[in-house]
Amino acid sequence: MQDILHSLSQAIFLINSSNQIVSVYAQAETIFERSRESLCNSPIAHLRGVGYAADGLVTRAREENTPLNSYDVSVMPPIGDIELMDMHAHPHGDGGDILLSVQPRRITAFLEKRAEMEAAARSVSGLASMLAHEIKNPLSGIRGAAQLMGRAQDGKHARLTELIVKEVDRIKGLVDELETFSAPHAHTNEAVNIHEVLDHVLDVAVAGFGAKCSFRPRFDPSLPPVYGNFDRLIQVFLNLVKNAVEAAGPEADITITTSYRHGIWLTGRNGERIRLPIEVNVLDNGPGIPHHLRGHLFDPFVSGKEGGTGLGLALVARYVSDMEGTVTCDNNPNGGAHFKVQLALEEDMNRGAN
Repeated sequence: MQDILHSLSQAIFLINSSNQIVSVYAQAETIFERSRESLCNSPIAHLRGVGYAADGLVTRAREENTPLNSYDVSVMPPIGDIELMDMHAHPHGDGGDILLSVQPRRITAFLEKRAEMEAAARSVSGLASMLAHEIKNPLSGIRGAAQLMGRAQDGKHARLTELIVKEVDRIKGLVDELETFSAPHAHTNEAVNIHEVLDHVLDVAVAGFGAKCSFRPRFDPSLPPVYGNFDRLIQVFLNLVKNAVEAAGPEADITITTSYRHGIWLTGRNGERIRLPIEVNVLDNGPGIPHHLRGHLFDPFVSGKEGGTGLGLALVARYVSDMEGTVTCDNNPNGGAHFKVQLALEEDMNRGAN
């Protein structure tokens, strides 16, 4: 029987009535990168990355005396390239023991989320191009009519038509930005210190919309420069932090982390392999992402906020995609939303261009 268990691809644990790990089978040591000796007799709540969720699932399965499943459990922090896990808890015998199987879901789940993000980026790009084209024509007519009216008015009313012309010109400038946005390489990507970006974002947040919130920056100062555009990275993280603050409300507690992750490789637009080792996480203590919005959060005009336009995260998706990176979102097992941005190294992109 043990030979069969050890041949399985998932991790198998026997948990006693005190939620302590009694026995370890299959690939548990490999998946969780711990020896059998260190795993046995430890609380299941201490299981790396998924302890909180595993402890809750095991307890419920025992209390209800029925098998329970939990899918798409976020691994926090991820273990190598394992982003998600599926867990299955089965009562075993009459003494309150539980058999817990844990199936890792590796980079494939990450790639599926990236595909959703890129589809949203393409969608908002097409929207921007369409809006720019359709709005410019009536703007030109309004501007021309205001100029003709100004020539026929006295000084007092002429100033009003001048104001109309100026406001039309301002709107035209915004429309021009939409046209620029629809071009994939409109902004130059170069070496950017990601911590300079995040420090600026936190300064803006503390001075304005997040003045009463708690921010917990946990940065790795040794990270090399990322490949990106400084101004657009600021827009990306301002959007994410502002969303987190608005979701969590007056008692917002926002954690922002940076780290170096090995093993994340994706295929770029030209078919080349690109590694995305720089990871930035924005986590909040809000209610999390509603179930009906998961999978659509980066689509244009999709918003969980009352009165929201639904364009902020679509812009985030577009900007990150233009930097050959990716952004994904999920809920934390213990509450709140978790946005993850993966970015390339500037030195890698330059090496590939030479």
